[in-house]
Amino acid sequence: MRLPTWLRYALGAQAGLLVGMGLGRFGYSPMIPPLIQSGTLSAAEAGYVGAMNLASYVVGALSVPLLRRHWHEADVLRSCLLLSLASLVASVIDWGFAWLAFWRVVVGITVAVLMVLGVSYVTHFAPRERAALATSIAFTGVGIGIFFSAAGLPWLLELGLAWGWAGSAVIGAIGATIGLWAWSGAPRLDSAGSTGVMSAPIPLDGKKLVVAQALFSLGLVPHSIYWVDYIVRGLGGPMHAGAFHWTLVGAGALLGTVFWGRFADRIGLTPALVVIFTALAISITFPVLSPEPQVIVFSSIVFGSQPGLSAVISARAQTAMGTQPMVPLWRWMTISVGVAQLVGGICLVELFNRTGDYRPVFLVGGAAMGLAALICATLSWGRSN
Repeated sequence: MRLPTWLRYALGAQAGLLVGMGLGRFGYSPMIPPLIQSGTLSAAEAGYVGAMNLASYVVGALSVPLLRRHWHEADVLRSCLLLSLASLVASVIDWGFAWLAFWRVVVGITVAVLMVLGVSYVTHFAPRERAALATSIAFTGVGIGIFFSAAGLPWLLELGLAWGWAGSAVIGAIGATIGLWAWSGAPRLDSAGSTGVMSAPIPLDGKKLVVAQALFSLGLVPHSIYWVDYIVRGLGGPMHAGAFHWTLVGAGALLGTVFWGRFADRIGLTPALVVIFTALAISITFPVLSPEPQVIVFSSIVFGSQPGLSAVISARAQTAMGTQPMVPLWRWMTISVGVAQLVGGICLVELFNRTGDYRPVFLVGGAAMGLAALICATLSWGRSN
């Protein structure tokens, strides 16, 4: 049976985001303790490697116009997929800080390109009534990677650091195989040429989405850095409680992505964005205001579902651009993510270091999500949106 074109590209984007984002980015967090304990990196070097990965994400997004001028988008996607896989394989070799930092920079660049071009293919070719479902399938790749990093990597790391990297590389190889198949024979995004599509004007709704995307990225910082630490040190829970809740985050990422996509297909993209941003604001704020066990579980699951927000907002970006490919808008939205992660990460870490208090960090994150919900409420509410 021949798959619909949009579904094939959704699976290709899913594979790219699995290898580059799910494994390449989120798979690094569980690696940090054994990297330090084994002497491969110092605590400071481990932080620098993570920061370099975030910074290179911006470089990747900025490079998209140059890449599109010189190569076919499908060739760029396949190349970035193979480079992302190479970074996982190369990390198995313990050659110290410079070696690992180089490959973390590589995967930071490639995942931004995979994000911009892969998701643009999905939204451009998906029928309007399937846009949210198509993008949710694509972003499930992030969820699969997060779930593996939460549930599978700790077990592999008990066998040794190399086992953890090797396990990621094996799953990455499966994803790369799917991606190479999906992008084979794909047409250019714009038959008129890349210059026209990159210079397409961005409407007011698109500019609002850029700001909302930046606030979304800022709002993710507290959970991404401090969630397990808050549960263990802030609330005095055992270490296995932190691991359990990070697994819930992975489960939320895996299941919530499709849930939010179907939800958006049912009620519309714009109202869905308002609801999801509001739910994320509550899930980030309430744990420091009322840290009851059921609130912590709710927070882990709802925060974990955040790739679903990325799926819905990317579908809304396509409707903002009309019949034009959303590459220029999605590129700026991707850049805003990288900048907000970098600046927000530095500022919120400094805030915690100065106060020693988790509450202001999480309240800032929740406020960012709440402000994004208000911005999305001002978007056009047409039937197709």
